[in-house]
Order: sequence, then C-alpha cells, then structure tokens
Amino acid sequence: MLGARERIRRWRRSPRLLLLREVPGAGRPITAALGGLVLLSPVLSFTITVQGGRLVGSVPGAVRQGWDSPPGRRLLTALVVLAAAFVLEYAAAGVREALSFIAARRVDRRVRTRVLDAALQPAGVAHVEDPEVLDKIAVVQGDANGVTPGTGIEGIVQVAVHRLAVIPPVVLLGAFRWWLPLVVGGSLFWMRVVMRRHILTSVETRVGQTPVLRRSQNFVDLALLPAAAKETRVFGLADWLVERFRGHYLTAMHAVWRNRAAGQRRLVPPLLAMLAAAGFGYGLIVQAAVDRRITLTGLTILLNAMGGIRAILSISNHDVQVEQASAVMPTLVEVERVLAERREAMEGSAPSDGMPARSVRFEGVRFTYPGSTREVYDGLDLEVRAGQSLAVVGVNGAGKTTLVKLLARLHDPTGGRITVDGVDLRGLDPDRWQRRVAAIFQDFTRYELSAADNVAFGALELAGDRAALDDAAAQAGASEIVAGLPRGWDTVLSRRFTDGVDLSGGQWQRVALARALLAVRGGAGILVLDEPTANLDVRAEAELYDRFLELTRGVTTVVISHRFSTVRRAERIVVLDQGRVVEDGSHAELVAAGGHYARMFSLQAARFAEEVR
Repeated sequence: MLGARERIRRWRRSPRLLLLREVPGAGRPITAALGGLVLLSPVLSFTITVQGGRLVGSVPGAVRQGWDSPPGRRLLTALVVLAAAFVLEYAAAGVREALSFIAARRVDRRVRTRVLDAALQPAGVAHVEDPEVLDKIAVVQGDANGVTPGTGIEGIVQVAVHRLAVIPPVVLLGAFRWWLPLVVGGSLFWMRVVMRRHILTSVETRVGQTPVLRRSQNFVDLALLPAAAKETRVFGLADWLVERFRGHYLTAMHAVWRNRAAGQRRLVPPLLAMLAAAGFGYGLIVQAAVDRRITLTGLTILLNAMGGIRAILSISNHDVQVEQASAVMPTLVEVERVLAERREAMEGSAPSDGMPARSVRFEGVRFTYPGSTREVYDGLDLEVRAGQSLAVVGVNGAGKTTLVKLLARLHDPTGGRITVDGVDLRGLDPDRWQRRVAAIFQDFTRYELSAADNVAFGALELAGDRAALDDAAAQAGASEIVAGLPRGWDTVLSRRFTDGVDLSGGQWQRVALARALLAVRGGAGILVLDEPTANLDVRAEAELYDRFLELTRGVTTVVISHRFSTVRRAERIVVLDQGRVVEDGSHAELVAAGGHYARMFSLQAARFAEEVR
C-alpha cells in the first residue's frame, strides 16, 4: 500500500504533470478553445485521408465515364469535402497557434509573478546573494536557454495534435490487418522511447550547466548593455569579452554534445527495427493491391495511413520544448520552497513603533555570509544610542557595510544577538522594523523611473505629497537638480527612455539622500548612510554634512565613510578592525589616544587641508 502511495506521490510531482497544471493559468475560455481545436485535428485528418483516397480512386472511372457518371460525382463530392477540410484545418491551425501563443504569455506572466512574490517575501537578502538560488531562478526564467513554462505550454498544444494524429492511421490500418498497427507502431514506439530518453538526458545535462551558461550570458550583457558600454570601448574589451563568452559557452556545451553523441549510438537498434517494420507494412499493402484484394481507393488510403502512423515517432522542436519546460517545473517548486523557508526563518511578530527609544545593542554578534566560511564578526559588541550620530570607520573588509545589513535586519546574526531597547531583534516583525530603518547604501539603486519616484520610495505614503518631496529635495541640496530637469519631478532619470535624462554621480547621491530624508519624515527612527558623500568634492561634502546633522538632530544616525571630514562631525566614532570595535569615542578623544583612528586621520589631514583651500 505504501508503495502505491509513493508512486502516486511521485506521479503528482512528475515534471510533466507539474507543467500541465499550469495550463489553466491561461484562462478557462482559452483552455477550452484550445482543447476543442486539438480534438478537432484528428477528425479533420481522418476526413482528409479518406476523402483523398476516394478522390484518387474515382479518377479512372470519371475519366472513362465523364463528370455526370457516378464516379465523376464521387470525385466532385470528394474534392469539395477535401477542399473544405483543408481550409478548416488551415484556419484551425492558425487560431490554435494564436491562442497557444496567448496562453504561453499568460502562463509565463503567472510563473514570473510567482517567482517575484517568492523572492520578495523574505525580509532578508540572503537569498539574492546565494548563487544556488540565483541559478534556480535563472532556470525558471529561461535565462540559460530561453525555455520557460510558457514555451512548454505552446509545445503541449502542438504535441497533443501530433499524438492524436496517430488515431486515424491506426484505425485504418487496423481495418486492413488488425495486427499491422501493432507491428509498425511497436517499432516506432521503441524508437520514440529511446529518442525521448536521449532528449531527457540532454535537457538534464544542459540544465546542469546553468551556472556556466549564466557566466557566459554575463559577458554578453557586458558587451551589449549601456552600463558597461563606455568602459568596454575605452579599455578595448571587445575581443576579450567575445573570447570569454565563447570559452564559457563551449565549456558548457561540450558536455551536452558528448551526451548527444552517446545517445545517437543507442538509436541504431530501434532504427533498424523501425525500417524493417515499415518495409514489411508497405510491401503487404502493395501486394494486396497487386492481388486485387484492395481497390485503388483502398491503396491510397492505406499508403497515406502508413505515412500518418509515423506520428508515433514524431519528436519535433515542440517535444523538446515540452521536455525542457517540464524540467524547469521542479526547479520552480524548489525555488518557492526554499524562499518560503527563508521567509519563515526570519521570524518575529512584535511591533517596533517608536523604537529605538534607548539604544540598539550588538551583543557578542557573530556573522558569516551564506556560502562562505569566513566570519565577518566573531564577537562584536557595540551600542548604538538613540538620538545620537554615530560614525563607523575602518579599513576595507572590516565589516562596516555588514553592520548596516544586520542593523536593518537584512541578515540575522549567526551567533550572539542584537537587541532594540532590550528586545531581541529576532522577535520584532522584520518588515515593520525595516520601515524604521532608512538606509542609503554605497551602491544605492538608481531607479530608471521618475525623479519623484526616486525620492518617494523613501516613504510611499508621501508619494502624492509634492510639498514633502520638495522639502526633502531642499534638505538634500537637490532642489536645483529637480528644477533643471525637462519635466521637473516627472522626468525619467534614464537616457534609455524618451525624454529621459541621466544624472552625475554627485547629483544621484543628493537624490538618494533626499529619499533617506523623506523616509525619516515618514517615520523612520534610524538613518543609515553608507559612504553618503563619496561622489561629492570635499567642500560640498562639508557643507552638506553640516546641514545634514542639523536636519537630523535627534534622529539615530549611523554614518559610514572613509572621509574624516565627514566622520569628525559625528557625536561618537567607533573603529572596526577584524570584526571587533577596537576604539570608541569622539574625534578629539580618538586623535588624542593615538591609535588606529589617529593614524588614519593623519594620513588624510594634509590632503584634506590642501583640497579645502
């Protein structure tokens, strides 16, 4: 009994059944129409085969006796019916292809929505930094070979037509000799089984090469997309990119080609059996005609039926599409399962309104990125006091940006804990806590949307309040930028769109700062700036940061910067080194201590003095 249940369970999870379950996603009317058109196909095929035989069989009699004779009338009738069947078949095929195209697009949209929903559900970002998860998402979206569940739906429609096309030949050959379809069809079926197994292993091999194919596609993107276009040409990378693309692509495909070569050798025995059965069947029909046991009409019908029964063997590009798309479905299920687990792993339901009122504390925090073995922190202790401006400095790789990710709960610590006003951060609702944190990272996103959207994303509830947007822009020193845009706030910040414009690095940074300031106005209690003024000159940075500290007075502010002209203005400065806080104090206190901070400050002091003159 358990064995039967296990078989049923596996059947329900079979790739093909998973793909078939997506068909209703195209909509009931389209699904019903496609079903009717598919069922109409063998009826038309049977009609064409029989009427074609009658037409050919009537020709000699019509020639001898004329059009008004019974053979002549049979010929004309067969001709009319045959013409009508051909027209109907042509029209049905056109409608079927159009509907299957629409169905495919709808299914793909539905699948992409599922992936998007799954990817956006986890509050953290570990899943979008995990190569294994990204590889699976690439498979589902068809990034590696262009095959999606939607292309599989198109293939299913065409494959169904091909399969049902076998029914008329089997019926007609069976009426001649009941065992003939079994002999000929059996050899064709053997050939098909071997060919399908070959296709399946080829698909699995190609899917297994997804990581390498993703890397090869990355080189194509570098060659074609605007983001890298300037450096690609300035540094003369064209040949290098082509060579790397070719190398990675061929590395992946060699494994596929080796699999194909091995599979082709296994096709020889069934191929010989199929040829022998086909020769026997044709010979039997011709001999019956020679012996006058069948008429010219019967000969024509049976010869056409012998050709039609080859549909058993038919493995077209549509079959390959179905196999490839079916192979995608378990990956889709796995993506949703993995991301659901990631969502559930970052638990917590307590509200965080008004937090932090006292402080955020890192207590013996340890952290290792997924897929890595190197600990970024091995016992970090740090207090971020509410309402205070805190600057974090340290050499590259000291863990400064990781601190921000943990504070915003984009990751949870792998050891120790983070508390907010004494409450473990893991107990707080992650989505609500993240609304309390306004973070602008060093690699902040430059949304190819309107200027208004780029700022309003800081607090979507204020998106329709242009006065609030104007205030945030003014505070960030971005008012002149917005005023200079062709359509003001409605200007799209990308040259890839009509009437769109791009901004300089410094202008983008002011827009990002306006976004952060709007978030504070929208209720964020912690403002985090990771290298907030990296694209500004020293004088502009000093002016902006002086005004910024005044505007955010009383807001818990964490600033990460390599420029000491920025961090010296913070109320408190901590120095990170090898995953721990090694110094803590004000600018004056740390300079007087003569430690890490003092040495780093002295290296910049002379250059800073020269730049501000």
